[in-house]
Amino acid sequence: MRTARLSSEPRIRLLWLPLAAILAAICAAGAPAPSIAQAAPADAAAVPLEPGDAIRLAFWREPELSGEYPVDEQGSVVLPYVGERTVIGIAPATLRAELLEEYKNVLANQAVQVSLLRRVRVLGAVRSPGLYRVDATMTIADALALAGGLSPDGRLDGVRIVRGGDVIPVDLTSDASVDGSLHSGDQITVRESGWLARNSAALLGATISALGFLIGQAVF
Repeated sequence: MRTARLSSEPRIRLLWLPLAAILAAICAAGAPAPSIAQAAPADAAAVPLEPGDAIRLAFWREPELSGEYPVDEQGSVVLPYVGERTVIGIAPATLRAELLEEYKNVLANQAVQVSLLRRVRVLGAVRSPGLYRVDATMTIADALALAGGLSPDGRLDGVRIVRGGDVIPVDLTSDASVDGSLHSGDQITVRESGWLARNSAALLGATISALGFLIGQAVF
């Protein structure tokens, strides 16, 4: 009996080596990716509107006029009571102050709220990818929420922003990652987890079962 047990030990080691490699790969796939520090973006609140952006108006006494008014390809927008006016090239704070003053002059006892919206595109592993408009107070996480949040395969540490030809990596699982304001034309992409990471639990269970079976065969 002693001789049989000794002869089985090399077989067990040979069976364990490939299974150990599989276990290591599963653990590596399930581990979070290293945090990537993101440089703080420029303040979007200081960047003028661009074609495709919009101005949101909210009227107190005339809610039927409330809504989003898009900036056309010439950089103009048509607003109720004010009419057509060019808005590109004007600092957002200045534009908002000018619009509030104009409405104050044409409306009596009427409150109006003015918000400047930037367009962003959300793609990848989110529930409702598409084009959205966000205001200057909204962050990357807010834009992902507008898109319905991440899909089951989405990775919070796998977010990328394409801005003006530059790719900005964002790790929303890390406090070191800057969840800064968004710019007009930003494209936010969420990466999917790899196949191994998505199926790691099933693979781990199958591997453990196979290991127990093979060790039993080697010993007995």
